[in-house]
Amino acid sequence: MDANRSSLGEFTRRLLREEGIELLLPSSIVEIAEPIVGMVSQHIPARLLLPDVNPHPFDYVSLMHGKKEIGRLGGMEPSLEIVWVEGEINHLIHRIIELVEEFLGAGYPGCRDCLGPAATEPWDESRFR
Repeated sequence: MDANRSSLGEFTRRLLREEGIELLLPSSIVEIAEPIVGMVSQHIPARLLLPDVNPHPFDYVSLMHGKKEIGRLGGMEPSLEIVWVEGEINHLIHRIIELVEEFLGAGYPGCRDCLGPAATEPWDESRFR
């Protein structure tokens, strides 16, 4: 189990829970993340706005909801409103894809209890920094 499992889980929950999500990645790993869109489309057919996966010029991954960053993989430590997972982004994006498959397979986001209490409790980023 990853030491960052809780933060990776929260990043993934935010990715799946919200509509209007954009995943910004270095161009070298955009292709790796593109299957997330198909997974969301397949498992949440009522979802009108699928996640967008786009390149950006930075060496970290940003999870955006509208114009607000709500998650980051790698890079410099952001403010506490943003779930942050420190580490190598190529490895982290693969872990996110695994969790997307796991969470969608369990029925998330329609079934929040299926992921245990962590999915329903408020996130406290300061506990994991």
